[in-house]
Amino acid sequence: MKVFSVFLFLVLINVSQNASAHLKWFAVDGPTIDLASYYSSYGSELAIGIFLLLLLIGLAFWMNRHLRFEIPPPPILKKYIPRLFSVLIGLSLIYASYNQSIIAAHYLVSNRILVLLQYAQAVVGFMLILNLFPKAAAWALIFIYTILATQFGVLEVLDYINFIGIALFLVLFHSSEEDRKTLAVPAIRILTGATLIILAFSEKLLNPDLGLRFLSANEWNFMQAFGISGFSNELFILSAGLVELLIGVLFIFGILTRINTLVLLAFMVTSNMTFMVQNAPGEALTELAGHLPVLAIALILLLCGAGQKWRLR
Repeated sequence: MKVFSVFLFLVLINVSQNASAHLKWFAVDGPTIDLASYYSSYGSELAIGIFLLLLLIGLAFWMNRHLRFEIPPPPILKKYIPRLFSVLIGLSLIYASYNQSIIAAHYLVSNRILVLLQYAQAVVGFMLILNLFPKAAAWALIFIYTILATQFGVLEVLDYINFIGIALFLVLFHSSEEDRKTLAVPAIRILTGATLIILAFSEKLLNPDLGLRFLSANEWNFMQAFGISGFSNELFILSAGLVELLIGVLFIFGILTRINTLVLLAFMVTSNMTFMVQNAPGEALTELAGHLPVLAIALILLLCGAGQKWRLR
């Protein structure tokens, strides 16, 4: 049972290294790719990738049904992890405000409305760090996200729908009703999965331009360094999108949530270490600060798993 779990974890870790950073944070100018030509050139590789994706999903379903095991976390963590969650979210919001952005590095403050959001975001950050009216802070975060959507477009900010999950988690977790509390973890898990699926399409599968421009400026295609010269940058981005899609699907169904979370954490650590190895501390700091919400979510999912509701049993 544990051997199978370790096997799936190692497979996902190795594949997840194909996934790169949030590409919109480091976008550079470049030519636009015709999607029809792009996928017609890599039709066979896409078919193989989809087959492997479905195979891994099927394996995860089978393991979830037949090889389930739980490692209960120490009780003391149940007290401190939710508190650390709020602190990490608060730090990420304050850092974004300091850098004159809203929620993410590429949503830059450029008008009076966004300036107001910038200050509101900082206030919410301090409220979460100091544990002052966390439910009110959560509703304020939903308001900030909603106004942000009016400024940049609903489809654009869907990339960060996990912030709605974060806010819902805080509202539900601090509820006085036990039934609502049980919905906190499923809400943040499902919306985190949705974020990863949306990013897989918006930054990679339907927009490979971003990845190719990024790879032209950053040598992240390690497959070529291993001597696999035929593994082009196009294949690298395609693989990254499929892996992100896989991780998101597993989160939504609540399958092997803790293993999946460890894979996501490995993905984050890999991207930050790559920037450091390439002597790009500024990019590494941007990546680290931007991933603080993901780290906070990961701590909750490692502590609680998929939660008791809205998961495949």
